[in-house]
Amino acid sequence: MEVEFLSYAGMTPLDAWLCRQKIVELKPDFVIFPINFIDWRLHRAYSLNPEYKNETIDSKILLLDALDFFEAPQSRFIFPLETTIEFFAELGFAKTSEYISAFLFGFYRYKDIFWKNLRSLYDHRYGRNISYHGYNGVQIPERVTSLGWTGKNFSFILTEKMKTEGFLVQIVPEILASGPLKITFKKKNKVQSFSFIEPGWKKILLDNSFMVEDPSLLITAELSSSWIPFFAVGENKDWNYDRLGVRLQQTFGTEIPKNGMQYTREERLEDIRYLYMSDLEYSKYFNFRLLEDFDQRPGIGYLIALKDAKLRIREEKFVPVLHFQYLRKFSSFLKEKKVPLWIINNPENPISLDWYVKSNWYKDHLLFLKELSGDLVFFSDLKDSLSMQDFSDYHHFTFPGMMKMSPIYANEFVKISERQSKNLLKP
Repeated sequence: MEVEFLSYAGMTPLDAWLCRQKIVELKPDFVIFPINFIDWRLHRAYSLNPEYKNETIDSKILLLDALDFFEAPQSRFIFPLETTIEFFAELGFAKTSEYISAFLFGFYRYKDIFWKNLRSLYDHRYGRNISYHGYNGVQIPERVTSLGWTGKNFSFILTEKMKTEGFLVQIVPEILASGPLKITFKKKNKVQSFSFIEPGWKKILLDNSFMVEDPSLLITAELSSSWIPFFAVGENKDWNYDRLGVRLQQTFGTEIPKNGMQYTREERLEDIRYLYMSDLEYSKYFNFRLLEDFDQRPGIGYLIALKDAKLRIREEKFVPVLHFQYLRKFSSFLKEKKVPLWIINNPENPISLDWYVKSNWYKDHLLFLKELSGDLVFFSDLKDSLSMQDFSDYHHFTFPGMMKMSPIYANEFVKISERQSKNLLKP
């Protein structure tokens, strides 16, 4: 089975509508559209004006906001011509001119990407610890965080490059608070220790004795102390209580850096953080990590806006505003083209789901989605498929959550494909 990923962070039904011809040109046997609350962009009405309501707002206001380059840069990068043709009357002369320019001139269309990449290159060369966008090294048995931090213990296999060049680890001031950090490496009866009294990136070059033993044997590392991000300062502070060790260099253990990792998910320490938490423990951690101390971390404003939107929408009646209308159009278009469409009400964290799931709005929005089904359009309500411990926030799965969800998606897809095709598909 060949799968083509057409989505990106925040793809909406409006975007799918504008991409409809490109989708059909791929001649798909099936189109799958999983939807989360955020994809309806309902919070934007309240963000634009606290007095607005989704049940009464002018749809043109939402449309222009949905096509704003800051909110939706993809409208210029991916489908500027389609946007111009579809909405020139609503966009006005100035904005239409921008879209036409984006279609005609690549330097204008991609200028933001160009300058962003130049900035990233500059930061990578001269920046202070900001070029490390994500760990891209080998997977170690104990796992690392998404930014490459180990726990108090970790293990690895010595590569040829490590034998001659060694490897780097980052030491933060917090781990030195109680004294020098000692890292002890062991392989069978071979032992070597390093002591550090200053923070920064440090080079580790192991003795030749570690290279004599079986190269497939793991080398274990044990740290004399650890640190907790919540009690750190500056760039090291984060709202979690994980006990961390040192940071491995970004390409640790790889001879050639990995490519195409946007389509690959690897388990990280953050993913297994919640595995053995009770619902009460998780609920407290959820609020602490995602919603508390907004004054100290304005970046969580987006999460707070989504929570407020769910609390407000439950008091409104359901009206199929902007993106609901375009999902209807998109499903009708695929029907005409004889392309099956599977719409999924995706799983949501039971904590955030509880904020609005019992409201009339939620029930009526499900009814709207169910009424779209028929002929070649299918709908599945999978909102209750996972426990709260399977989510890292409102709707993003942890790695274990994703592994639980994969067979659920597959089995549901098989049922649907069997109803609409003589060629039965197996997960």
